[in-house]
Amino acid sequence: MTSYGMNARDHLLLTAQKVFNDFGYRRASMGDVSKAAGVSRQGLYHHFRNKPELFTAVIEKAHTNTVDKSAQARDAARARGDDFESIVAAMIDERFGQMLRDLQKTPHRGEIFEETMRRCPHVVLEQTRRFHNLMTELIHAEVAAGRMKLLPEISADELAIAFATMARGLSLLQPDDLAHLRERYLLHIRLLTRGARA
Repeated sequence: MTSYGMNARDHLLLTAQKVFNDFGYRRASMGDVSKAAGVSRQGLYHHFRNKPELFTAVIEKAHTNTVDKSAQARDAARARGDDFESIVAAMIDERFGQMLRDLQKTPHRGEIFEETMRRCPHVVLEQTRRFHNLMTELIHAEVAAGRMKLLPEISADELAIAFATMARGLSLLQPDDLAHLRERYLLHIRLLTRGARA
């Protein structure tokens, strides 16, 4: 364990994420990461064979965290008694909104996005499927509880895809007001769900 209360690998991943954000993928080096983490290069190479492997691990942790936090947001919203649309907004904000807020902090966001899609699309796809499954389960639970009725031609799967597509669309627009992104998600979720209900 490090002095920060996390294991060495997590400390290296957190440090590497900051280095990639500060320098971009192309300019960042393993030496930059080891120096920032306060470990020897040998210590860094003990965990990660090279920069592409380290980058993939950083992206995997970031995407996994957003999906994990979306499940936590779902549980917290349910515990508060939030309505379905607010629960979906909380989940989407943790999955898409947080990633967008994190990317906005770096001047290298375009490069990081490009390298992510080039080097580790499998990671993005795996976590996209995880999130989709969480969303589909939520919709099925709402339907089973009688709180929602979908039109016959609209499945839980299709509605979950629509939610994710909407969130990606808002992300591509890169709104200036990221502090109120959840409210924008909620507005668009209401547009989708009220048109989808029988």
